[in-house]
Amino acid sequence: MQHRRLKLVGGVVVALLVVATPISADDTFRLGNVCEPVNLLVEELPHGAAEIGLTRGDIATTVRSKLRAARLYGTSRIIPVLYVNVNVQGIAFSVRLEFRKMLFDPISEMANAATTWNKSMTGQSGSNADYILSTASLLTDMFIDEYLRVNEPACPRSPIDP
Repeated sequence: MQHRRLKLVGGVVVALLVVATPISADDTFRLGNVCEPVNLLVEELPHGAAEIGLTRGDIATTVRSKLRAARLYGTSRIIPVLYVNVNVQGIAFSVRLEFRKMLFDPISEMANAATTWNKSMTGQSGSNADYILSTASLLTDMFIDEYLRVNEPACPRSPIDP
């Protein structure tokens, strides 16, 4: 009984630490976007993808449905954008997601798009298109979790706090 109580208390403490983790200035720089919608750009696929039945449309549908479910998908502007790049070479693959937003340089007084967040995974798919799609889905979930955590004060419609 005592052991169970300690496990429960320990779990609660860990959960509170995760919830109470402050948002750093670096997080805000990388993902801060006042909860504006995010556009999607999926890079053209290499020839190896077609050989295993993986299409650009499959990837776009997978990522777009995740963004829509989180109420983050937009089509009104080019930036900000979630850029998705998938490479397939034989049984090897890589999936990379990048969040790109506008940045302003006060010295040159110029603004341009830049990648401020990225995650990638590589592995061996055994020529399985579904495995690659599940990897893209997992990376999209990671992006959404981090994006909503950073932008939560500006996201009244956030699924984090229904």
